[in-house]
Amino acid sequence: MAHLTDKIRTLLGEPAYAGPLGEAPLDDPACERLLRLLSITRDDELSCEAVFNCLDEYVDCLEGRGDTAGRDLLVAHHLSFCADCRDELVALIHALESAADY
Repeated sequence: MAHLTDKIRTLLGEPAYAGPLGEAPLDDPACERLLRLLSITRDDELSCEAVFNCLDEYVDCLEGRGDTAGRDLLVAHHLSFCADCRDELVALIHALESAADY
C-alpha cells in the first residue's frame, strides 16, 4: 500500500513525506478512504452547499409533504457518505421536532 500512497501523493502534488504541518498525513487508511469515496462519486454529484440548501425540502419530501425537484435521490446519495451533511440533517430534524412540541 505504501506504493499507492506515494502515487496518490505525487498526483496531489504533495511531497513523499508530509511532515508535521498540522495536516492529516496521507497514510494508508486515508488513501483507502479517498479511493472508497472516489469509487462512489457520480457525475451528477451534489456539493455539500447544494445539499445544505435543500435539506428543508428533503425533510418535507421524507415526510411526504414536498418535492426536491427530483434531487431526492442525489441528496440521499450524498448523505450516504457525507457525515457533515448527515449531522446537519439530524440537527434540522431535531429542531423541527422540538418546534412541533411547542
